[in-house]
Amino acid sequence: MDDTFRAKKRTVRVVKEDGGGLGVSIVGGTENGTPIMISKIFPGMAVDRTGALFVGDVILAVNGESLINSRHDEAVRALKRAGKVVNLQVQYMKDAHLRREDTLQRMLWDDDEWTRPEAIDGARSFGLKLAFVTRSSLEVDDIENRTFEVRSQSGRYVLTLRCTNSVEADAWFESVHAAADSLMIQALAQVNLILGQNPQVRRMGWLAEQGVQDGVLMWRPVFVALTTNDLLFYDSVPVIKQEWANPRITRPLIATRVVDTTSRTFPVIPGLSDLISFTTRTGTQQGIRSHLFRLETHRDLASWVKATIQCTYEACEEVGQISSPCIWNDRQCDLVINIEAGISLHSQDTAEVIWSHPFSSIRATGDDGQKFVWIDFGPPTGEQEVDLLGSPKPVVFILHTFLATKVFQLGLYA
Repeated sequence: MDDTFRAKKRTVRVVKEDGGGLGVSIVGGTENGTPIMISKIFPGMAVDRTGALFVGDVILAVNGESLINSRHDEAVRALKRAGKVVNLQVQYMKDAHLRREDTLQRMLWDDDEWTRPEAIDGARSFGLKLAFVTRSSLEVDDIENRTFEVRSQSGRYVLTLRCTNSVEADAWFESVHAAADSLMIQALAQVNLILGQNPQVRRMGWLAEQGVQDGVLMWRPVFVALTTNDLLFYDSVPVIKQEWANPRITRPLIATRVVDTTSRTFPVIPGLSDLISFTTRTGTQQGIRSHLFRLETHRDLASWVKATIQCTYEACEEVGQISSPCIWNDRQCDLVINIEAGISLHSQDTAEVIWSHPFSSIRATGDDGQKFVWIDFGPPTGEQEVDLLGSPKPVVFILHTFLATKVFQLGLYA
């Protein structure tokens, strides 16, 4: 390619097939000090069919949106939400793509804030303690399935490592993931020492949570801590006590359920049967809040689900009883749920117990999602309508969690 072609900015229209992608991999971003550049074009896909885009093309804009000062993840999102017809403004700069001499020195990691990174004989180390190791990228489609990623504990820096084939990528991932897992066990002990067991953290680690950004389904990293009472969500690993005390989201275990799990099946169908995940649902004053988490191994799935359910039972046993103000038959009352006695209604004026039933008497429950809950005790009491003066979801979820705990205590299921 001559110098005229290299200097020229070009606009290329790419038309994607229904359900298909662009068919490119990109590298670069402001965090790496390099432009967003096409590093691979997949044969037969939309970009390849244009015949007008090349490895080494810097993407300057997507549908008029500039990528000149974009981070890598911002560029990925811009390409994903671009629609079926994508206009790419590009400029060929393959020489920049091939320059590798300062790559290791330009790579950033959390440790760089405290120590000067050393590159000895062309090598450099990156700490795995509290890192997030994933078999596939959370941001880029890896059609060839031969990359794995390592994110730093702050979530700001990402190493994407490409292997020669998927088998090699599996082997490298398993080794690096196992090393990070071992370091997480050490970190857990240190965290509980720092916090003085208040709260006691039973399990912690990085998970990928599904969310929507700019109308596109995305996986985003979230650091999750499971305590004896709550699920705590953070954007990065908390370092000091004050950060541990201020999670982005708190989900009380007594109002939370694990409602669904999925395991990888064989043969693997990308996007359909390759997902290892579990879902939680929590009853809140704003309604039901759900979280879908993706995990990397079946062992991770089993450990997280088992620990969450076990901590939920322990939380219910520790709390023992909750009460909620309500209205029943135009009377101001308190609805009381007790782990041992069951469910009862008390008059606020006289403290009289209006009715009381063990959990075994409950035939069915229902609610309108606004303020009413219905509890059917069967004959002779029948169905009782209670106005909870707000969202019924917390009470309904706690009722069912207490009931599950009681069943567990009786040894009816493990």
